[in-house]
Amino acid sequence: SDVCCGFGGTFAVKYSDISGAIVNAKAKHVTETGAPVLLAGDLGCLMNMAGKLSRDGRTIEVRHVAEVLAGMTDEPAIGAAKDPRSA
Repeated sequence: SDVCCGFGGTFAVKYSDISGAIVNAKAKHVTETGAPVLLAGDLGCLMNMAGKLSRDGRTIEVRHVAEVLAGMTDEPAIGAAKDPRSA
C-alpha cells in the first residue's frame, strides 16, 4: 500500500518498462488481498490500476474515495463500461 503504482504522469511514457513492472507488482498485491474493491485518492493511480486489473481479467472494482463518500457507487467503477441496458 505504500508503493507507487508506476504511473507518475510522463514517467509511464519515458520509462514504460519500469512503469509496467511496478504496476504488475502492484496489481498482483491488490489481487492477493482478495478485496472486491480498490479504493484510493489519486485518479491517475486509479486509472492505471483499473487498466492493469482489467487487462489481467480481474473484476476488482476501482473507486475514488470521493465516489464512495458521495454515494456514487451506483455508477460504473473507474475503467468500467456503462451497462447499455441501463441507458
